[in-house]
Amino acid sequence: MMTTRRRLLAAGLGGCAAGLALPTWVRAQGAAQPVRIGLITSLSGPFSSLGESMRAGLQLLIAESGGQMAGRPVELLVEDDHGKPDEGVRKARKLIEQDRVDIICGVISAAVALAIRDIVTDAGVPTFMSNASANALAREAASPLIFRPTKTSWMLGHTGARWAYDQVSQSGGMTLASDYAAGREYIGDFIQTYQTHGGEIQKQFWTPLGTADFAPLVMNIAAQQPDFVYAFFAGSDAVRFLQQMRDFRLQDKVRVLGPGALFDQEDVLPAAGDAGLGGVSTFHQTPSAPAAAGFVEAYRQLRGRYPGEASTSGYVTGQVIRAGLEAVSGNLSDTAAFKARLLDAPVDTAFGSLRFDPRNNQAIMDIYVNEVRPGEDGKPFNTVVHTYEGVRDPGPGA
Repeated sequence: MMTTRRRLLAAGLGGCAAGLALPTWVRAQGAAQPVRIGLITSLSGPFSSLGESMRAGLQLLIAESGGQMAGRPVELLVEDDHGKPDEGVRKARKLIEQDRVDIICGVISAAVALAIRDIVTDAGVPTFMSNASANALAREAASPLIFRPTKTSWMLGHTGARWAYDQVSQSGGMTLASDYAAGREYIGDFIQTYQTHGGEIQKQFWTPLGTADFAPLVMNIAAQQPDFVYAFFAGSDAVRFLQQMRDFRLQDKVRVLGPGALFDQEDVLPAAGDAGLGGVSTFHQTPSAPAAAGFVEAYRQLRGRYPGEASTSGYVTGQVIRAGLEAVSGNLSDTAAFKARLLDAPVDTAFGSLRFDPRNNQAIMDIYVNEVRPGEDGKPFNTVVHTYEGVRDPGPGA
């Protein structure tokens, strides 16, 4: 039977080859030994579409790099965590102990990221959290070996509250979110900042992850008539919520704001269609950012659609890893120099210019305010209307 590594390389890379000619990454190039990168992502379970996009983004970056970084061929080993912490732990141990990877990256779920934190740290493996946004990873659970080239929940909730207070309403808002860790964190951060500025929230509503019928909650919104709703939903939940807001004729009556996942360009807007128009999000990713132009075009040629957060996160993670490897001429035994490169100078990425906070290895990022407007093709498109520059998580001790 074909091994997991060979199967993923053959099937996954073959899928990308339809839009981009790829080299044979695992073939030895001269005397250089491959650099082994282990990608832990969700290829089954509730986050499977995000996991597929993350893998595609990283594969695209490796292909554009000629299948090598710092003169070493890249061997990409992909493992499916099913979106479950115990499975993430098992796959992290496999990559470290059996496959002897040099670097680990990926992870969609914050719960998985927190579960493998001690494993990768104790093993001394440089790790890059591409998507998981748990604040703890920039605070009490920060690790000297974990870099996060993406946002924290606070960075989006905080900027969302600033925009809501300054541009929408200083009172009369309500919140609505999926009732799990990420939803609680985003809403908590939004409310804390909004109230600190002097704002008042009318009501808070929670609903189980995977809610099929939002009608009771939407009727509550209609009855309350808030100035705005700040909501956190992702994937199919986001699609259903937006469509039902439109069906109840509230789309043009109540401003809907949220973190970028609510209006993700790749995962939500194509399915939600016109129901997403008028929505506003704060996000570290947007296909309309100048820094993303080259990646957006390449990704559209590859997959026939605009990239969203997960695909861009995979690509950016590859850009950051490549920058670190080039600084040490591919010699990962010099971990101190590898880290120093990432901490001492910004990395140009599809998110924009990234600097890493030396307190916690957390990216300091521009956060975009995106409004969903008709794009050049008439379809909903996240358009930047404002940028909060250099947003930095409060970090350890917050």
